[in-house]
Amino acid sequence: MEPLTQILAATDFSARAMRAVDRAARVAHEHKATLHLVHVVDHLLLRMFAGDVDEHPVATELRLMDSERGRLTELAGLLASHFSIKVLPALLVGRVHAEVARYAAEHGIELSVLGAQGENFVRATLVGSSASRYVRVGLQPTLVVRSDDKQPYRSILVAVDFSPASKRALATAIALAPKATVRVLHVCELPLVSRLPAKFRSKDTMASFRATSEQQARARLDAFLREVPGAGSVTTAVQSGPAAKTIMRHARAQHCDLLALGKRGAFELNQLLLGSVSLRLFEQFEGDLLLVPSDDQGA
Repeated sequence: MEPLTQILAATDFSARAMRAVDRAARVAHEHKATLHLVHVVDHLLLRMFAGDVDEHPVATELRLMDSERGRLTELAGLLASHFSIKVLPALLVGRVHAEVARYAAEHGIELSVLGAQGENFVRATLVGSSASRYVRVGLQPTLVVRSDDKQPYRSILVAVDFSPASKRALATAIALAPKATVRVLHVCELPLVSRLPAKFRSKDTMASFRATSEQQARARLDAFLREVPGAGSVTTAVQSGPAAKTIMRHARAQHCDLLALGKRGAFELNQLLLGSVSLRLFEQFEGDLLLVPSDDQGA
């Protein structure tokens, strides 16, 4: 992949959002990219607030919009000066995740950067923060920032399942941080022992099955990497176990500061309730997370 040229950072001026803005600005500086700084005013909250103030609602809305525009313009100027980058501020009105997704599609955004909170899993999946909702609908690679680390990414783990989305996730991770050490992990999810016929439940049989599965996965992984430009220098690992837990355990053991993986596009409700790997990692992984759709989803 070529260096990034159009990066979006969404902000509500909170501390978690400012961590994402800072990371986005640093990436924009590294890539000499344009940073689109987006702030969305929720139209429902805007009308509710306007109705509580003792002046005409239209006048209140205009005053509030001018105030938000001033904050955004000031922040854009500070970022442009500090990081020596081009910053385009954009003030939008509507539902946050929908407006950010629309803006990203219309402006050729190659990477969206958002902050995230550690929310309750059920609440996050059924109600959803702006970040979790955007992850479901966004068609571009999305970097969800939790860490306040100021250094460029140094160690990246890319979890792959051989899908087009995971292939694009690896290519995006390499392009995002070309100087970082990249490790590629494939997890073999073995069937539950309780679901196997009795004759296959012995330790020796399971060990043999695990060894065969991992050997086949290594061969597929070698072929997979040959199809990704720039992947010749990555290190690889194949492990067996529950996907989300194994990925997080491996990321922690390798001291990775970024975890990247593909996603299937828009998540269906049944996938949320059954526990997609992407959403489990979105909720449970404590570090920065790069979620990437396949090329046809992001086209």
